[in-house]
Amino acid sequence: MSIFTESELRFLSKYNFSEDDVYDGRYETKTGREMSAKAAGKILVLTRVPCREMRHRIRTRAGHCAQCKPTNIAFTSREVTRGNVYIAGSLSGRVIKIGVTNDISRRLRQLRAQGYGGFSDWSVLISVEVDDAGAVERSVSSKTNGKRIYGGYIKDGFEQMAIEVIQCSFSDAFKALSDSIGGVSRSRYWLDRNREYEFD
Repeated sequence: MSIFTESELRFLSKYNFSEDDVYDGRYETKTGREMSAKAAGKILVLTRVPCREMRHRIRTRAGHCAQCKPTNIAFTSREVTRGNVYIAGSLSGRVIKIGVTNDISRRLRQLRAQGYGGFSDWSVLISVEVDDAGAVERSVSSKTNGKRIYGGYIKDGFEQMAIEVIQCSFSDAFKALSDSIGGVSRSRYWLDRNREYEFD
C-alpha cells in the first residue's frame, strides 16, 4: 500500500515525479530529513506535519510546500544541481555580475545580446563548476561588498530589471567566490588576467 494519498500521487504524476523520487522524512527532524534527502539526491520530502494553508505533506527538502507553490520545486532544483557559478565584468559599466549557468558560452552571448543591466560588453572572467550551484551563487553575491546597480534589459521581447549587477572590483567578487567554495585553484592566473576589472 502506498504511503501517498491519491491527491499526492496525482501531484507527483503531474510534475513527472514517481514515489521513488520523494524522500520519506515523516519520522525525522527538519534538519535530519534535509540532510538525509540531500545525501539521497532527492529534492522532495514527505513530511508528517502538513503545511498550514492546505494541509499538504510534500515539501521541498528546504521545507517549503511543493504542492501549494510548485515553483518551489524549480527553485530548489536550481539551488541543488551542479552548474557553473561565474563572475562576469563590464568595462563600460565598471560593474561585475555574479550568476549561474550550465552553458557559459551561451550565457555570455545572452548577456551581450540582451544588454544585461544596460551593458553589452560583458566578459566572463571566471567560472567554476560546483555542486549546489544556486546556493553557491547566493552565497557569493551576499559576500561581495559593493553597491547593487539596477538596470533594464530586454528578454523575450519584454523589458526586465537586472538585479545581479554589483559595483565592485573583480578581486572583491573573486574573494567572495573563493570563500564560498573553500578556495579556487590558479587564483594568481585569474587575478593577473582580470587586472583591468579592478574598478575603484
